[in-house]
Amino acid sequence: MQNTAEFLLQDWFNLTGRGLVITGQIIRGQIASGDFVCLNDEPIKIKSVEIGDKRPNDFFVGLILEIKDQSDVLPSLNKLKGKSLLVLKATTIN
Repeated sequence: MQNTAEFLLQDWFNLTGRGLVITGQIIRGQIASGDFVCLNDEPIKIKSVEIGDKRPNDFFVGLILEIKDQSDVLPSLNKLKGKSLLVLKATTIN
């Protein structure tokens, strides 16, 4: 996997029917569905990238994560608020 972006974690919540969403800002690079975000040195697949607005000219990025058991990451999410998370892209070997 290759480091392609950084994401500043500002908050998180569970969205009924969609899953765990982490919100914040992309501070470097580009993030796409299928990339991985590192939480506790564990790569977790990004299911979807969404954009929301707080008020005019103020938006946030929401990453919906593909994670079955949230119990491993939920305790550390509050500690990670305000921290930069690495985003990885899976690379293929030809």
